[in-house]
Amino acid sequence: MIVLLRKRTLGVILGAVFLFGLGSFNLALHPNMHKWKKEKKVVTMVKTSEKVVALTFDDGPDAVKTPVVLESLAKHNVHATFFVIGNRAEKQPQLLKMMAAQGHEIANHSYSHSYENFKANKIEIFKEEIEKTNSIISLTTGQIPRLFRPPGGYLSDNMVEFVNSEQLTIAYWTWQQDSKDWRNGQSGQAIAEHIIKNIQPGQIILLHDGANNGLETAKAVDILLTKLTAEGYRFITMSELINLENKE
Repeated sequence: MIVLLRKRTLGVILGAVFLFGLGSFNLALHPNMHKWKKEKKVVTMVKTSEKVVALTFDDGPDAVKTPVVLESLAKHNVHATFFVIGNRAEKQPQLLKMMAAQGHEIANHSYSHSYENFKANKIEIFKEEIEKTNSIISLTTGQIPRLFRPPGGYLSDNMVEFVNSEQLTIAYWTWQQDSKDWRNGQSGQAIAEHIIKNIQPGQIILLHDGANNGLETAKAVDILLTKLTAEGYRFITMSELINLENKE
């Protein structure tokens, strides 16, 4: 009985540590996160009195899934921010042009999307990954990227300072609004319900148009926009959201 109780107690403790660890990881990915947010070098959400949020999409463009996401956005006349991978963007120039022509913001999500490359923590790697993708975006769409989202959410002192020197803001996301939509088997309904349940003004919502589960993400976009626009929420690009805070 004593052994059984000890096992149960240990299980409860380990479970609590695990859950707390997840929350701590999301809240403090790097010891300097609070400082970077205060300096506005890293943005995870903005303070605003308006019911306004930003939809952001990672890992595209994808020839099959991105157009379906674009259809869901167009249905609701909503503009979003797409964090594109450079080596995918250069293979889909017409799709990239279409995204920009529809009023969406195109932002930088590195060239290779290799977490291991960034983990090497070398300025020359950051420079090549970021500047190459910026060039692809600007030459294809005419937009000059102002936002960068590192692959895997990687952060380091070297990277943050380099990105800042390039006149870019590190565009993170609101941790409550990571629905893990990229996971195979996640339904559009479940993804949408997660976002709707956790919605708050000023949030940056993380989604993926370039992942294998992207068609379900497109369904989620239609569901959540129908629900939240009816509740009075507006959806704008991430740069517009950041500028809104600066004006208040």
